[in-house]
Amino acid sequence: MNPAALAEKVRAAAVEVLADRGLDSTVLPETVDLRRPANPAHGDFATTLPLQVGARIGIPPQDLARWLATHLAEGDEIDSAEAAGAGFVNLHLTASALAGVVADIEAAGRDYAARPHVPGAWQEVDADLRKRRIWDNPVFTVQYAHARICRVVENSVKFGMDPAGADLGLMTHEREDTVIRVLGEFDEVAADRVARYLERLADALHRWYDTPECRILPKGDEEVAAVHLARLRLSCAVRQVLANGLETLGVSAPERM
Repeated sequence: MNPAALAEKVRAAAVEVLADRGLDSTVLPETVDLRRPANPAHGDFATTLPLQVGARIGIPPQDLARWLATHLAEGDEIDSAEAAGAGFVNLHLTASALAGVVADIEAAGRDYAARPHVPGAWQEVDADLRKRRIWDNPVFTVQYAHARICRVVENSVKFGMDPAGADLGLMTHEREDTVIRVLGEFDEVAADRVARYLERLADALHRWYDTPECRILPKGDEEVAAVHLARLRLSCAVRQVLANGLETLGVSAPERM
């Protein structure tokens, strides 16, 4: 589920909450603003909608937040919703809702979250450092993440693996969850923040890749399992976003390093 679809869902829920109580829903804005909490523990998204409209209909924002959270938690694609603070609602999406971004990336391919070219990325990085293949070089870190996945996809062929339609809900490790969550932020990133975003995505990818419990390909005589296909599908989506981001920055996306 992308932010626009979630915003529509929140607004529709708010309309129902107000209508059920005989309250005026015309006070609701046409578009509901969502933000990502600084602390992921507080949810995938948060909205201040109750705080914005509560006073206008004579309802304490905290009460409206509780009503809205209860209503949203009963629907699909939202794992939990919690009222917080002076009138916030924190939203935790289900794994399937989060994974919907992978399908969006697959459908759009190179056009996913396309942006005008942004030259001059990583100019603050020392010229000599940019040439070195070390983790302190952010250019290398991002390019190596892309090359790493390309190698995985290449090696998957000998196992006859086809990740199309794989069930992403089979991935339950926290590092897989982190990759999916970071992946879902790409279409919201401002053009001048793409380089920093790619660094975060590459870091999440490397940490996931290096986790023994999260092997993407079977090891030794191990048979291909459904979770391997799920991980390969996620890997392909990450590769596409890395390639798209690097293209935006005018930086190459090597398949081997």
